[in-house]
Amino acid sequence: MVDKEGVWLFPIHFKSNIKEDIVIDENELKLRRMTEDEIFRFFKVKVEERYENGLVKRASGESLDPSVFSDPLNAILINHKMFVMSSQFILEAQETECVSWFQQALKLYKDGKTGAFWGVNPKTSQIHFLQPIPFFGKRVYSLEESDVPKIKELYKAIKSHRSKRYDLMKDKFLFALCGVDIKSENRFLELATILEMLYSPESRTELSFRFSLMDEKTTYEDMRKIYTIRSSISHSGSHSEAVGFLDKLIDYTRKSLVLFLKDPSIFEDEELDELCVKNWSRS
Repeated sequence: MVDKEGVWLFPIHFKSNIKEDIVIDENELKLRRMTEDEIFRFFKVKVEERYENGLVKRASGESLDPSVFSDPLNAILINHKMFVMSSQFILEAQETECVSWFQQALKLYKDGKTGAFWGVNPKTSQIHFLQPIPFFGKRVYSLEESDVPKIKELYKAIKSHRSKRYDLMKDKFLFALCGVDIKSENRFLELATILEMLYSPESRTELSFRFSLMDEKTTYEDMRKIYTIRSSISHSGSHSEAVGFLDKLIDYTRKSLVLFLKDPSIFEDEELDELCVKNWSRS
């Protein structure tokens, strides 16, 4: 990797069988396992035992219970610090933007709790934070070697894509999947807005009607439900099914964004009525 002004190092955690270094972007971004020395230097702990998903089970060191005054990161990551300290991988990047693209690729590929929140440049002693805090999910993200080609394909699409439309949708998606303690209703509104931006770009067609033109009854019923929940939240601030339906909405939004990255022309207003459900299976 070419060393311009020092390589950025971002700890990241997920469950994985990956052993060898993986080049994500030639001369720009590499994924590798952390050494024990690096774990100690980053987190001031010695990991003695891990759970099956890689999270720390037993450790010793000075960072296990610091005050927010001696360690500001403890205050920022009050609910996630042990997860961050469980990191087993490092992203080596020439530019912090490469880490952001990789993080987007991970979250668009599938669900799970993962993410890179902060990194250091040992050469310049700089620290960089990626916003928002990315740690959201019911289970630890699982990344196998067989997943890497698709992750790299998504990374390449994200890196090469330039549009204000995607940038806004991406920001909403990352906020909806952030690790901050926000209500499910807020997450729901952000994701539903992304679907409206995609499927009703000129605001002439109601979202649920657009999906009624598709040949998959389940998809149409789900979209009607999403539209109903979204409308209720917008008017009353809540809906009893917002929490239960959130995972399905995340999945629809994820697949839609991947389709958009592959072919934005699909989501031009005149093309949308020809969009068939078979496209979902391609993502």
